[in-house]
Amino acid sequence: MKSWLLLLLGLSLAGSLQAQYVISGKVLEKAGKGAPFATVTLLQAADSSLVKGALTDEVGQFQLRQLQPGSYLLAVSSIGFKKYYGEAFSYEGQAVALADVVLQPSTNSLGEVTITAQRQVMERKADRYVMHVAASSFQSDNLQDILQALPFVQIKGEEIAVNGKGGVLILLDNVQMPGATLSTVLGSMTGDEVEQIEFITNPSSRYPASVGSVIKITTKRSKQYGMTGSARLTASQGHRGKLLGGTSMTYRREKWVGALHLNYNAGTNWSENNGYRVLQANGERVVLHQDLVSTFTTHKPSLRGSFEYTLGKKSAIGLQATTSYNRTLPSSRTQNRIRFTPEVNGATDSLLATDFKDFGYSVLQNYSLFYRQQLDTLGKSMDVVLTYTPAQRRDQTEMDFQHILSPQGELRRRLRTIRNINASQAAIWVGQVDWELPFRQQWNVTTGAKLTHSRNSTQPTQEVLTSQGFIQDGAFSFENEFEENIVAAYASVDKAVNPRTRVSAGLRSEYATMRVDNITSGNRVVDRDFLDFFPTLLVNHTFSEALQVSANYRATIQRPGFQVLTPFRVYVDDFTITEGNPALRPKYTSSYSLNAVYKGNLFVEFEYKDEQDVYTQLPAAVGDVTVWKDRNFDLSSYSLVGNYGYKITNWWSGSVFAYGAVYDSRIDAEQDNAVTVPRSLFHTFGIENTFSLPAGLRLETSFKYTGPFRYGLIDIVPNHYSRIALKGDLLDKKLQYTLAVTDLLRGDVTGGAINAFNVETNLTNYYDARRVQVGLVYKFGKSTVKNAQNKKLGNEDVVDRVQ
Repeated sequence: MKSWLLLLLGLSLAGSLQAQYVISGKVLEKAGKGAPFATVTLLQAADSSLVKGALTDEVGQFQLRQLQPGSYLLAVSSIGFKKYYGEAFSYEGQAVALADVVLQPSTNSLGEVTITAQRQVMERKADRYVMHVAASSFQSDNLQDILQALPFVQIKGEEIAVNGKGGVLILLDNVQMPGATLSTVLGSMTGDEVEQIEFITNPSSRYPASVGSVIKITTKRSKQYGMTGSARLTASQGHRGKLLGGTSMTYRREKWVGALHLNYNAGTNWSENNGYRVLQANGERVVLHQDLVSTFTTHKPSLRGSFEYTLGKKSAIGLQATTSYNRTLPSSRTQNRIRFTPEVNGATDSLLATDFKDFGYSVLQNYSLFYRQQLDTLGKSMDVVLTYTPAQRRDQTEMDFQHILSPQGELRRRLRTIRNINASQAAIWVGQVDWELPFRQQWNVTTGAKLTHSRNSTQPTQEVLTSQGFIQDGAFSFENEFEENIVAAYASVDKAVNPRTRVSAGLRSEYATMRVDNITSGNRVVDRDFLDFFPTLLVNHTFSEALQVSANYRATIQRPGFQVLTPFRVYVDDFTITEGNPALRPKYTSSYSLNAVYKGNLFVEFEYKDEQDVYTQLPAAVGDVTVWKDRNFDLSSYSLVGNYGYKITNWWSGSVFAYGAVYDSRIDAEQDNAVTVPRSLFHTFGIENTFSLPAGLRLETSFKYTGPFRYGLIDIVPNHYSRIALKGDLLDKKLQYTLAVTDLLRGDVTGGAINAFNVETNLTNYYDARRVQVGLVYKFGKSTVKNAQNKKLGNEDVVDRVQ
């Protein structure tokens, strides 16, 4: 009993002492609603010098402690509100409770309408773009649509580039996501899950040498104990409908935090492919006009979870797991029609009609265990990551029929009915350790090592329909085993040479072994060893508060994917075949750039890039059959990038972007004779605007255009993309809605003309980008957010080549 009395007395004294020597108060956004995480500063009344600062909690309350008696005044600032300055007051060393502070919205008058200012969506820094997604209208859009709308991001099929730099690495809360999950992450995650996205255009040597640019995604996490989260639903209609729904939840306690994200993406992807190819067959010129329409119905559930436990003040351990399942339903259909004519757009001699269905599934998982240890008070730290990634895929294409018809549609001849099955299984193991070693006098050393072991088995199989059913065709059926081991180590040094100049230099070494065995023939078709060194250098100089200039150098490698290296032949129809190329060489790139940032809103960069053994798929004619195969070519370019962010009024802001490059290419023909490729000019530009409207509405518009250009032997067609979106809030900002229209002018096309070797092709693709979209996001639990903890996965440079 006595011990309980002592405990109660101690708690009472502690509470009494805690209440003394405190200035407390509450900040409100409006009557009865607290302002979370507003900045509160205490100033000397005599000269307004800073004495102490604090942040309000989630309900707007604050406390300032350990103050000397004196005369003070209070200042409060918060995004979207006018800065508040209070009247001077005296503090005598006793607890003081100030009157509630009610903030006033930062406004600008437009006629008789009041406009509330909002946070700018895009920022530009010396080595990256920063997009504040939480301030945009992209809350209900998936990440694929967000990137598609950004003017400095170029998307062609599943290939993504930032300022023309490909080899994109996705970081999700600093976890290096495998490239094979890129379409799943971008297609299933919505803007509601994201706080900000950073587009790093000059990565350091810490990242794999295959990385040309980094997209760093920071998700929302609650600061408060207990459960927080959101639920969302997005529906869009174009030629076909799509639906995206999901929920995100975070539960936090004093020493641990867990997060769970569940998304479900369903709908029909509609596309059309039109064009022609010209080839010489049996001494005659033949033109094949193609009209192909596909409807792929897919279901894509995905689950992502993480758990982190703080062992002490200096260490933490955590687990992270991701699984995604992508199923294409048998109802997916493709209708292919090829018209044979003597000339382009000439009279039809005959018609090849083929209908087939595509279906299958893919399963990708990631399991990661990490440990972080702080080594001293200067900030030295160590990270250890172990990762296991299994992947499985099975795709099947089955013809209903393949007929040669007359111009009037009468059956002339039945061709073979084919079924193609492509199955693969892969597994990747990664071990990685990194040290961050800051020293005195502004020295910082980062070093680490990484071991990656990868295995991949592929079994492309073709079957021909006979009276006894489908029978395997040995000429188009294979089994291949791929194995790759990469041992990497890196070190980088960062040093402030003087108060205005900082130098960062790094070196990454990678030793890679690649083996491909054709199990069917018993031959080892690929047996390669690589030892490469990849230096990086960054020099940043601040000329003034308004101007910063940086010079950069970086060397990278892009290794061919598993599928394109393995020997295979896939029959598409009697006139089209695709092949693997075991002789394909990796791409080596050296880039040199100089950029400047002026007043934080004008960015200009000049870059020279030399690329050896770029690879892309090109056609060659063998008789009347077109064979598509990846081939190498060399490319050098000079480019100029400009980006300017502006704020015309308190309610109108935006940015303009322009990127131009001159390409020089050279390709070796089959006989190793260099083919001269004419010089080409690449150019793209874009503009985006944000308008803050009455009643808390926000209107965003964006447009970007890419002109025609030549990439190697491919003449790429021009394309353009547009978006208009209106964002609003209901239920005291707990429910947010977005109405959007995309690709208004139906210009989001891909494709081009190829005049390669002995065949000429001209194909254009459109993927149902003109859509009307409605999105809803409902927030529950606590509403405040913070950046997630730093974690790394480490297997991104291998898994991106699995599929």
